[in-house]
Amino acid sequence: MKLSLEQAGLDNTGTRPVTAQLQQMIDTIAAAGGGTLTISPGVWLTGTLVLPSHFTLHLEAGACLRASPNVADYPKDLTQSMAELSHMALLYARNQRQVTLSGEGRVEGNAAAWFAPQADAQGYRQPAVQRPRLLVLEGCEQVRLCDITLADSPMWTAHLVSCKHIFIHRLTIDNDLALSNTDALDLDSCQFVHISDSYFSAADDGICLKTTRKAPALQQPTCHVVVNNCIIRSKSCAIKVGTETAADISHIIVSNCTIFESNRGIGLVSRDGGTFSQMSFSNILFDCRHGHPCHWGKADPVYLSARRRDPQVAAGQIQHITFSNLSGISEGAINLHSETAGDIHDITFNGVQLQQVQGDAQEQGCFDVRPPCNPAKPIGMGLDNAYLVNPETGRAWGVEPYPGGLPALYADGVTGLVLREFNAVRPTPLPAGWHSQDVVIVNGK
Repeated sequence: MKLSLEQAGLDNTGTRPVTAQLQQMIDTIAAAGGGTLTISPGVWLTGTLVLPSHFTLHLEAGACLRASPNVADYPKDLTQSMAELSHMALLYARNQRQVTLSGEGRVEGNAAAWFAPQADAQGYRQPAVQRPRLLVLEGCEQVRLCDITLADSPMWTAHLVSCKHIFIHRLTIDNDLALSNTDALDLDSCQFVHISDSYFSAADDGICLKTTRKAPALQQPTCHVVVNNCIIRSKSCAIKVGTETAADISHIIVSNCTIFESNRGIGLVSRDGGTFSQMSFSNILFDCRHGHPCHWGKADPVYLSARRRDPQVAAGQIQHITFSNLSGISEGAINLHSETAGDIHDITFNGVQLQQVQGDAQEQGCFDVRPPCNPAKPIGMGLDNAYLVNPETGRAWGVEPYPGGLPALYADGVTGLVLREFNAVRPTPLPAGWHSQDVVIVNGK
């Protein structure tokens, strides 16, 4: 069945919600066994829409599906997964098959309506506690996101949870760079994923692979993920694995990507027991610059970190990871930190061209191992471990100067580290506060 808004006679100016009418059309298509709902040009204001199996939501060029700013338009207990403290979503499906979003139109999140108008002392615009993710799919199979644009999200943009057989092609996600917690794409306990030829820009993580704590029926590893030919900008971490890692993450290939205007390039962050293994990152160009201190990272092209979040749960090991043909400019250093020596092991860099440049950030020369670092709330939320300042240092908990100054690569507690064709070009003479050695390895071998 095919239905279109063109002849529906609904308000397309974005001034009045059309949620009930849209959901009725979706339900009609579901009752017929599946089909396509075409969103015609115009602005269509809506709250939560629940999507069925064998369904395509197609947005024509000039069509905009815009999220209502009214919290009452979103069921508060809709999703099984939680992002920050919210269970709300604009587009949602659970345990469905063959769900597709396509077309040249836009889904917009109305982000400014969900954040404080002014930044706080840490440069952080405080968000509303309850706010929707733009797209949440849980336990779904055969998911396709093609050509469409997701923009201006007030929360994680696309959160795919325990889904299988995911095909993402020519997707654009473009969020406000001043608004944190707006990850572009989160793959959470997902398997058999191909992402290609897409553009991601967000204040928070770009592409993020994770395994959050969730109900046993949804708790699965993340594995067999291929990412290629993507362009990514992030004020946090462009390509990230973690920090939520309650289950294993493995068999990941990322290639032929360019990272620009990012606070951190590639980050592997183990915190909650799951093991990282069998990952390859190759042919990646990066441009890493310091973001505002509220963002995790200090212009690290590559960041590997294994630390406990809960003192009772050991961090999962990071092992058998290969980085090949990485090239770019950075104000920071490649930073490998293992809280327990040996939790990061068998790491290979095979061909790195790193040009380090001096910037104007006050924290250049510091490393950043957030989260968790705040001793008062070691297992608290991100706000507890990301934005609170250590009164003794004047910096956020977990941000400290590199011993001896800024190197090109720093490894603490890493074993089995292999460096081949590692070339660092640094300023001459070295600025004050920079380490005299390119590579500094401590507590490892």
